[in-house]
Amino acid sequence: MQIGREAIERSGARELHEILRTLPGLTVQDYGGLGGLKTVSVRGLGAAHTAVCVDGVMLSDAQQGSIDLCQFDLDNTASLAVELGSPDEIFKPASAFVSGGVVSIAPKEADFSEHATNTSAALTWGSFSTLKPYLRIEQRIAPGWALSAGGSFLSSDGDYPFVYGKSLVIDPDTGDISTETRRQRRSGSDINTFKSDIRLEGNTRLGGKILSALQWMDSERGLPGAVILYAQNPTERLHDRDLSARLVYDNTFGSRKAGDDAWKLRLAASYRRLHTRYTDTSAIYPVPVDDRYLQQSVSAGAVLQRAFKMKDGGLRVVIAQDLNFSGLYANTPACPLPRRVSSVTSVGAQYDRGRLRATASATATLQYESIREATTAHPQAPPDCRRLSPSLSISYALLPGLRLRAFGKEGFRTPTFNDLYYDRVGSIHLVPEKAFQTGAGVTWQGNASKALLTFTADAYHNRVRDKIIAVPTMFVWRMRNLGLVRMNGVDVSAGMVLPLGRGWTLRSDASYSYLNAADISDPSEKNYGHQIQYTAPHSGAFSASLSNGATSLSYTLCAVGKRWFLPQNIEANALAPYFDHGIALRRSVRLRHAGLVLSAEALNLSGINYEIVRSYPMPGRQLRISLKITN
Repeated sequence: MQIGREAIERSGARELHEILRTLPGLTVQDYGGLGGLKTVSVRGLGAAHTAVCVDGVMLSDAQQGSIDLCQFDLDNTASLAVELGSPDEIFKPASAFVSGGVVSIAPKEADFSEHATNTSAALTWGSFSTLKPYLRIEQRIAPGWALSAGGSFLSSDGDYPFVYGKSLVIDPDTGDISTETRRQRRSGSDINTFKSDIRLEGNTRLGGKILSALQWMDSERGLPGAVILYAQNPTERLHDRDLSARLVYDNTFGSRKAGDDAWKLRLAASYRRLHTRYTDTSAIYPVPVDDRYLQQSVSAGAVLQRAFKMKDGGLRVVIAQDLNFSGLYANTPACPLPRRVSSVTSVGAQYDRGRLRATASATATLQYESIREATTAHPQAPPDCRRLSPSLSISYALLPGLRLRAFGKEGFRTPTFNDLYYDRVGSIHLVPEKAFQTGAGVTWQGNASKALLTFTADAYHNRVRDKIIAVPTMFVWRMRNLGLVRMNGVDVSAGMVLPLGRGWTLRSDASYSYLNAADISDPSEKNYGHQIQYTAPHSGAFSASLSNGATSLSYTLCAVGKRWFLPQNIEANALAPYFDHGIALRRSVRLRHAGLVLSAEALNLSGINYEIVRSYPMPGRQLRISLKITN
């Protein structure tokens, strides 16, 4: 699944998670408000099984295991690509082969066809005192070379009103009992985030293309906390300072026998330094909590592809290597200051004979861990990890426009630093989660009258063994490998593009997902065979847009069925179904020396404060207006 820049702008989305939640097979966890953590899970596997790739470089977070989607800005995004199961593209980092799914983000490339200097500025205003200015400058510094820099600042009070359940009221005079709806305003959800980046890219004299990027994010936000017994008392705050750099070199080499692009090479290196400060001034602590974490990672990777031309088709062979070093420092007394070194090597091949396409790969992962300071809870490092992960996929064009596909893949995810070492909760005896995925599907594309129609349907079966979960041990919760989850699901999507004449086009997309994710860890438990937490059996999305290039009007609907926030699927643990829909209007005007784009969006038109996570009510009806100027 790929979404280009034009589709992003038509949707009216301003955040990455707003796009991803409309795609089949994806589940976005949102802890409420602009300051809430947002992660994405692929087909119920969990956020730690979803990899995020930017500029062909895999992002890593050894402490949390999942990437917060809030750190990405759609203003400078050219396209998004989501890979589920075993995708067709094999020219990718080795780490991507063992992930349950991959979200790839491609930043926009500078276009100097009209000007040597490009400037764009935007200002977005939204409900709840939300303000976001944005500025970007691109400069051609030499033939084939460009330097660009940009930045944005997001500020919001996050004090949206919400209605949360009903409470019992006793009349002091008569003793009558009645219920009343509590109307409150969210507190502790404010945010101030500054993001900036510098990019230098161009063509080298020896051939190939080089890219260097430096990004900085400084985010200070309140953690709104759960609404308990219709009351809220936010005392937690989070301050992140995130510095990342990456260097990427791409080149192709010719061969007389195989063609002009027989060899393809990518070399990449990256560095990340994430400083996190978590504070909690709750009265339950005799001394306010002030935890500070410093996570650093250095990565290097290479991908080499060789293409062979054959009489009836072609063969591509790829070898990829990733090396990563991660370390964590924390001021908490129980942190053993861990270090992790991992090596991921993948070999893949793809044979394409027109109607038949077959792809196979094998990935070897080696991971070594050490601790610098032994503690009572963690006297030694966990055992080393060695694992081989194969994958195989086949697709066949049965008829023109109709293609059948099937795949099998084994992936895994290693325990995070938090899983292993978090104070009194972590356990060094954890082993990696193993995720075995199989699936089959069909894709079709054809024309009906003037309309272009597309249809996809996939059925899949996943099994996650040694699932890492928290279980109570006497008075303390500890991390354990106790889980075995069986997942059976279906993803269906359909799309239409219909030209209406006079430059107008109607586009519509609809998707539906069914997922039965059953916990089959222990037949003696009450929750045996029940749906796992926060995973809806039914979900879907619909979008429609009417556009003529300069003007577009779009409508988006996301619907999620009943879920459960505790392991037992009983009514007391149920979260109500919800749907969220909104409209967006966009108008672009070309002035003499500049382009002007005005957009307005109305979100959550129903105004319902639904819950994605228990006790975290989402904002109700809201408005966003954006003005963008480009030269």
